[in-house]
Amino acid sequence: MKNYKELLKLKVFNMQDVNNITHNENSSKSLIQRMLKEEYIKRIKYNLYAVCDLEYGLVIPDQYMIGSKIQNDSFVSYHSAFDYYGVKNQVFYVVYISSRKKFENFEFDGYSYEFIKNKYDFGIVQEGKVRITDKERTVLDNINRTDLAGGNEELIMCLELIGSLDNKKIKEYLKYYNSKKLYAKAGFVLELFKDKLGIEEETIQECHENLCNTHYYFDDETKRIKNKFISNWNLIVPEIYLMRGRTLFW
Repeated sequence: MKNYKELLKLKVFNMQDVNNITHNENSSKSLIQRMLKEEYIKRIKYNLYAVCDLEYGLVIPDQYMIGSKIQNDSFVSYHSAFDYYGVKNQVFYVVYISSRKKFENFEFDGYSYEFIKNKYDFGIVQEGKVRITDKERTVLDNINRTDLAGGNEELIMCLELIGSLDNKKIKEYLKYYNSKKLYAKAGFVLELFKDKLGIEEETIQECHENLCNTHYYFDDETKRIKNKFISNWNLIVPEIYLMRGRTLFW
C-alpha cells in the first residue's frame, strides 16, 4: 500500500518513475506486474501506466494528465487545450498532444491520443500535472490550424468564450511564428473579436505592418464553401465570420 500511495501522487507514471521509488529495476518490474494483476493500475501503452481508484477500479488521471506524460516534452494542444480551458462547444474524444519526438497514436479509456509535431517551445505552461499551451498560444495555434480546432464554427464558439488575452504575448508569439499568412489570419480574427479578447489597436496594427501582397485563403475549407475576400487583410475567409449578430450562435 505504501508503494500505491507513492504512485497515487504521480497519477501517471513510467518505469523510470517506479525505479525512483524502488531503486531497483527488478523490484520495479515485479511491483508493476503485481499492481496490474491486482488492478491497482492500468497499462495505458508501452511503459506508461495510470493509477486506479481502489473502490471502483476507475482510472484516476484525466486525458490531459495522461497526454502530458506520453513524452518528456509532450503537452496538450489545439482544440484539446480549448477543451481543457472549458470553452469547447462540441464534445471531442480525440486528444491532441504535441511533441518534438513522434509517438504512435493510441486509444485508452475512451480517448484517442493523436501526435502533432511541435516546432516551437514558447507558450507552454505547467498546470499541476498538465503541460499545455497557454491561452494566447492556444488561440494562435487554432487560428493557424483550423482543422485541429474542429473547424471554423467550433473555433468561433471557442473564441467567444476564451476571455481576454495578453496582448504582449500575442505580439511576441506572432514574431516566433514568423508567418505572413498567420499575421493576416490572426489580424483578421483578433480585430473581429477584439472586444471579447481584449485586443488593443497596437496589436492589430502590428499585424497589418507584417502583411504582404499575397492573397491567402483562410484555410482549405474556405476553398470549398461560400467565402468573401477581405481586402484589408488580403484574406479570403468563410462567410460565417461575417455573420456576427445575424445567426443563432452569434
